Amino acid sequence: MDVSEERIPSLRQAFLRDVGYIAINTSSLIYFIYLVVAHKYVTGTEQENSLPGMVLAYASLGWFLLEVITMLTNSKRRAIHDLIANTVVLKVA
Repeated sequence: MDVSEERIPSLRQAFLRDVGYIAINTSSLIYFIYLVVAHKYVTGTEQENSLPGMVLAYASLGWFLLEVITMLTNSKRRAIHDLIANTVVLKVA
């Protein structure tokens, strides 16, 4: 719900809730496509040890930790994506 708890989120809010995941996953996909097109992707090799691979892995881990920390440190248990989009998840009894 919207943070006002009176209406459903707008399309903009729905997009903003996922913008972190969208950015990281899109970047990962672009990097993977680059590796394949440049013939640098070889099955069984350690691509994660490359600088872009490590940056993407740490960005993903960092986003996850931000989500958990923000969720555990506020009264409504809003994660960072809720704070960005001004939304809140309601428990229906």
